[in-house]
Amino acid sequence: MTGIPGIPAIIIVSLVVLGPDAVAGLSDMINAVYFETPAAIIVHGSAGAVFFLTMPWQFSPRLRVSNASWHKLGGRLAVIAGIVMALSGVWLHLTLHPDSYGVRFIAVVSLCAGMCVAFTMAVTRVLNGDIDGHRRWMIRAVGITLAAVTPVFIDLGLFVVLGQFKDMFTLVMHWQQQIGWLIGLGINMAIVERMILRNRSVIETA
Repeated sequence: MTGIPGIPAIIIVSLVVLGPDAVAGLSDMINAVYFETPAAIIVHGSAGAVFFLTMPWQFSPRLRVSNASWHKLGGRLAVIAGIVMALSGVWLHLTLHPDSYGVRFIAVVSLCAGMCVAFTMAVTRVLNGDIDGHRRWMIRAVGITLAAVTPVFIDLGLFVVLGQFKDMFTLVMHWQQQIGWLIGLGINMAIVERMILRNRSVIETA
């Protein structure tokens, strides 16, 4: 599931690199600004593709045990890609919305800062030999990162519930676009912390 966002990232970056007239129909679906200032989307999208296609394997117990070297290599790639994706996320926002410093900008900066902090804590823990702490912070890092995806599911729910009420739906979606990442962050972290607490309880009981 966590690897799925890597697929559209690869497609978008490929289309931007090929140019606006490369693939009829598909290229027209890409934001024109991507072609005018491609650096931000190429860096952000490439980092996202690497992250989402390497991170899921980090939670495979079989890989950690049978091939520790690949686990370490994949972990390094995932962390570097995650931090690059976070920092370039702010860059991408400023490229697409150069005059926007409101609630949405605060949400973007909060999410990206949270990713950097979580990945840094995860690396610090493993360097200090605290494997359990490393796993907890990696889980938090993934939860924060996926907060950018969670609003998609919230939007679908809002459409099902409010889609028939056009004016109300438009108003709610406006605010959802502004604070959706913050809502997604809150939902994801609540789930993550519950998972961590449950795992601790299982270990202590055992």
